[in-house]
Amino acid sequence: MIRISRALIAGSIVSVLVAIIAFASGWTAARLAGTTFVDSFLASFGTTSVRQDTPAQVRDQFAVFWQVWHLVEGEFYQTEPIDRQEMVYGAIRGMLSSLDDEYTTFQEPVLAAQSRESMQGKFEGIGAYLGIKEGEIIIDRPFKGSPAEQAGLQAGDVIVAVDGLLLGPEIAAMSDGEATSFAASKIRGPKGSLVTLTLRRTPDPEPFDVAITRDEVPIITVNAEMLDNGVAYIQITEFKATTTAMLDDTLRELIPQQPTSIILDLRNNPGGYLRTAQEVLGRFYNGVALYEEENGGVFKELRTIPGASETRLYEPPMVVLINGSSASAAEIVAGALRDERPNTTLLGERSFGKGSVQNIHQLRDGSSARITIAHWLTPDRSRINRIGITPEYEVLASDDPAYMVPCVAGRRPNEGAPTCHDAQLAWGLQLLAGITPPPPAEQTTLLPQQGPRAIFS
Repeated sequence: MIRISRALIAGSIVSVLVAIIAFASGWTAARLAGTTFVDSFLASFGTTSVRQDTPAQVRDQFAVFWQVWHLVEGEFYQTEPIDRQEMVYGAIRGMLSSLDDEYTTFQEPVLAAQSRESMQGKFEGIGAYLGIKEGEIIIDRPFKGSPAEQAGLQAGDVIVAVDGLLLGPEIAAMSDGEATSFAASKIRGPKGSLVTLTLRRTPDPEPFDVAITRDEVPIITVNAEMLDNGVAYIQITEFKATTTAMLDDTLRELIPQQPTSIILDLRNNPGGYLRTAQEVLGRFYNGVALYEEENGGVFKELRTIPGASETRLYEPPMVVLINGSSASAAEIVAGALRDERPNTTLLGERSFGKGSVQNIHQLRDGSSARITIAHWLTPDRSRINRIGITPEYEVLASDDPAYMVPCVAGRRPNEGAPTCHDAQLAWGLQLLAGITPPPPAEQTTLLPQQGPRAIFS
């Protein structure tokens, strides 16, 4: 779960490290009399970036850093120039990794910029989800109205090359996640620029080129439709800056159709902004959203943020679908609905178990530091960090043909089939219809959890 701080981190050891690259080559670390390395460095720099209340012990310990830096500068055997910027970034990463918190991290400028862009709910590229099949990058599906869709890209198209670069040899030794990320990095680019994809489409074995002009693409995070028996199906894929507005538009379309029950699908939702989670909850009830536990064991109550009256669905019974890739803000929403909203049931698999809050600070060079500032608890003060939320009804994903349901949220049926396999959605619909519920959680076995990942280009 994320908060954003746009202030620069100044007056910290981090800011000192970021400044090193401009001055390290002229720094002599051996001749410090009566002062620390950091003090002399800052005196030559003409700044007071290091806080004056930094303990003397820390200042003295930091001298060791400069001593090692000087040794590397003077003695390290090299066939190519030392990358001082990478030395700085490596030092920052090492400092944060020493805290033993996987969510307190550092991002270099390019990745930090991509993360900021993504969390705003839009990016610049062609607008297509990528996947991998039999070692080849494929178009999973184009975004509706995107440059990819307008150019005629289809689900299942194999991407042979990007701007003439053959992907096969490049991704041969990569994991699936690394391969799709690599392909996305080659396809994405500034609005107005051109990218040429070499595609192969079944059944024609001959590749062909498609030139696409990149554009700003909104990331659709809310999908919804009315199903039979008055069930409103709502899927939220992430909690981005634009998600609340998308949900409000969706509810304004659904509520006049008088839904009698709700399926809220949070499966594979990796989380997002804390405030967005509070706003989403405010569309389904009014009350406590979560508790934050800050340093010193201080608890702070955070409440839902209600929307306009025409965007509220407080009354209908609800089933919330979760799985092992439902994380962070998705777990906040699932846990709060379970604890606070009447007639709400969780169904699926145990969630991921990320129960911490991070501030994201943009640093002076465009890089960013994510710092864990608190842990959160559900309204009944249940902890979920590294534990997850176990649903009342535990149902594993299954391709059993007994669980055929309408294809929702852009899913495609198998060839020749009118419906899709989805055991969790099928049981959710049965539960809302008053049919025999699935077995209770203790009678089922969990599948191994996998972290959430969505790749788009």
